[in-house]
Amino acid sequence: MTERPPPPEAAGKKRGPSKVLVPVVLIVGALLGFALSAYVPLPYEAGPFGFQFYFQLRNLMVVHTILSTVSIALLVTIVAVYAQIYAQTKARFSLGILVVMFALLFQSVFQYPLLLGYVGTFSEVFGPYFSAADIFTVVAYTILLYLSLE
Repeated sequence: MTERPPPPEAAGKKRGPSKVLVPVVLIVGALLGFALSAYVPLPYEAGPFGFQFYFQLRNLMVVHTILSTVSIALLVTIVAVYAQIYAQTKARFSLGILVVMFALLFQSVFQYPLLLGYVGTFSEVFGPYFSAADIFTVVAYTILLYLSLE
């Protein structure tokens, strides 16, 4: 038996991560963030008259933790994609993007709510600004990952 060569259209087709990876990373990041949000300490406990503020703060921290986890999951995936691109092409531009993505990943990890809560450097001023910034960051990283997979 002789082995036949692959068809010509399959030979030119490159194999890499699919765009299906984008929603998978978003879902895994959201689920992991939701699971980890139960362990984020708040800057102070609820007092006898501060229950309403305590629960508002708790809800904001849950949303912030979920969005931060999704951002970190997206950044890890982007770093992996650009590491693969750099390994294949040795393009200096890919290396530059890889360095920037590592810097953003380290910044996200060091500002992660779970880490900050145990270190004790929380700000007591929470609001919708944290969630808005997190949403814009997640959208930007999602777009970058989607475009990187083309």
